[in-house]
Amino acid sequence: MRRNLVFLIDTSNSMRWHDKLAAAKIALAQFVDTLRPDETFTIQAFGSKGTEDLWGSAYGTDEEKSEAKKFIGNLSAGGWETNLHEAFLEALLRAKHDVENSDDDVVTILVTLSDAYATRGVTDRRKIAKHIFDLNSDSSVKIFNMGFRDSADMQLLDAIALMNGGLSSPIVQGRDFSDQIGNFLQSELGEILLSDVSLSYETISGARVYGETQSKLPVLADGYEVVTRGLIESDESFEHQLEALTQAYTTNGIMDWKVSAAPTVDESASSSLCFQSYASDRITQLMRLYEAADFIGDDLSKNFVILKNDCKSEKFRDCVKQEALDLAIEANLVVKGLTAMVTVDEKKCAAPDEDAEICVDGMSPDGVTFRPSYSDQSGEEADLEYHNDAVATAESAPMSPYSSGSPRGTYYYSASWRLQSYTALALAAIVSSFLLMHI
Repeated sequence: MRRNLVFLIDTSNSMRWHDKLAAAKIALAQFVDTLRPDETFTIQAFGSKGTEDLWGSAYGTDEEKSEAKKFIGNLSAGGWETNLHEAFLEALLRAKHDVENSDDDVVTILVTLSDAYATRGVTDRRKIAKHIFDLNSDSSVKIFNMGFRDSADMQLLDAIALMNGGLSSPIVQGRDFSDQIGNFLQSELGEILLSDVSLSYETISGARVYGETQSKLPVLADGYEVVTRGLIESDESFEHQLEALTQAYTTNGIMDWKVSAAPTVDESASSSLCFQSYASDRITQLMRLYEAADFIGDDLSKNFVILKNDCKSEKFRDCVKQEALDLAIEANLVVKGLTAMVTVDEKKCAAPDEDAEICVDGMSPDGVTFRPSYSDQSGEEADLEYHNDAVATAESAPMSPYSSGSPRGTYYYSASWRLQSYTALALAAIVSSFLLMHI
């Protein structure tokens, strides 16, 4: 499919630090070289104003790409304030204007690179997210966001991407900035094969399929692999036949694909590494929605996920977190903001039964007492109590792939006991592949 891209680049003064703007310019210039002559693109720089500088829109011809790269090379950082609200709305208006003049085989994408919180103009994060969503209510523009994790408002950027059919990605210290930016652009927005991809499942026996991981994708680029996982609720009479339906926009319009397969049944799935891998992906999905709920609101949040059970709470986000917590406990995963675990080598643990190896709160081997207490948002250390010269420590817990960065409020508690670690799982599958466990 042809791409119409609007690049929204932060040029506020903080982009000078650590050569962030220099890295962004390298990655953007390299990506511009990949555009085809029948594709269009715009480059908008923002800072104190929503539009500090503007190039395009133009086709991806060699001449236009050469001019665009000169424009990129001349971008400079300046100004201490960031008008994120105005920048998004102006870029979105430009993108929507392009949509009105585009053919059906063109997918329009707004790509943002930000390094700061909103400090000028409208700074209320909920209003920013709502105004962008309202302007893009027809979902004609997909919004993909990148942000420097040490300084950008990643929670807001992710919420905006979630609400507008896109993805977000943090750019982290310690790795080459230009490589991270370039890899995101190429892997997510390279040669696009499909857009508005949706996957759905059903069984011949009518057994319920639920708890699917991400089953809707804004775009699918060449070389990108996708895996969707879920669970089947069934009894012994279950017919092991699953049908998967994929629907997407292509260069030839909307197309459907249907495949059937017999899923592998694993009676011990709930305690297997396979189940833990599924649980990690599902928890990532749920916690992303939970974090974005402040901006999305309960009514809209229901459109982004189907929960295992009906939500009886007044706040839908509470049900989202509860399902994530239940799944983390069932899969024995330690997840930021959800679970913590205490493990011991001692055999004298005061535990619920004689075979238990995990002490419950307030109980420990050899009468050593401690009281777990989570750190607060300020990062203060956990409150620990101990005696008999036992040394108590609080250490960062191994976490699921969802938990990037330092955990807030998730610790192992140890009094000269061994800490166990978990290995994160990484799986890849082809488009429309699926992995469902029989429970």
